[in-house]
Amino acid sequence: MAKSGIDYFPLDVTLNAKFELIEAEFGLTGFGVVVHLLQEIYGKAGYYIEWTEEVALLFARKVGLGGSVVSEIIEASIRRGMFDKEKYDKYHVLTSKGIQERYFEAVSRRKTLEVDYNILLVDVTRILPNVYISAKNVNIFSKNADIERQSKVEKSRVEKSKEEYILCAEPQAADAPPVISLPLNDGTFFNVSENDRAKWSQLYPNVDVLQQLRNMAGWCDANHTKRKTRGGIKRFITAWLAREQDKGGKAPQNRPFVGGDVFAEMLEEEKNRGKS
Repeated sequence: MAKSGIDYFPLDVTLNAKFELIEAEFGLTGFGVVVHLLQEIYGKAGYYIEWTEEVALLFARKVGLGGSVVSEIIEASIRRGMFDKEKYDKYHVLTSKGIQERYFEAVSRRKTLEVDYNILLVDVTRILPNVYISAKNVNIFSKNADIERQSKVEKSRVEKSKEEYILCAEPQAADAPPVISLPLNDGTFFNVSENDRAKWSQLYPNVDVLQQLRNMAGWCDANHTKRKTRGGIKRFITAWLAREQDKGGKAPQNRPFVGGDVFAEMLEEEKNRGKS
């Protein structure tokens, strides 16, 4: 595996204002912690360090300080702009534009370099125009990603609750057998009652509702992955029937009962026989 870090890094003889404020607040302890942290950054990944609870604990042990003291110094360094707050909040990494510029300038003679574009604060292609740069996925801790996952889980719970409510609230005909049953995506069936069929026949007078319900059942049998939920099956049915209505579909015609005319003729013949 190619080395990422560097063997040395420049430290200005004159401290900048941010560094001076850390030293003013924490004394030489603050100065030593920040310098030691820069050694960890430049010597390992090169331009950042993942700052997790475990890393902070090991670092505090290494410099011989309590974890709370180190945490206070790091928090003050972030607050005063020595490390980028946005990258820390989003990815739990300590880095800065200055750190990255110094690191990439130091490795400008390398032929290849692997970087994580998520945490970059500089245009690395400008600093390293002749170096082949490939992207990598660093195992970083994104608070936003955790929030997004929690939101998706919560949304799923809400949708499930809505569907269960619809399932419980939907009246079911206990006595009358269903006209037809349509398979749903969860393996159960939606039973169409005679009242449903009659209502849809009134709403869509040009449609043979029963035949279209049979067509829907066939479609659901043939398209397992596209079957509907219990909460969405009625929207599916009405949309199907509305489409057929717009096509100018033809409802089943009620054939006239011709037997009545024949019976009337027989009565007329009996009357005539009685007269003769």
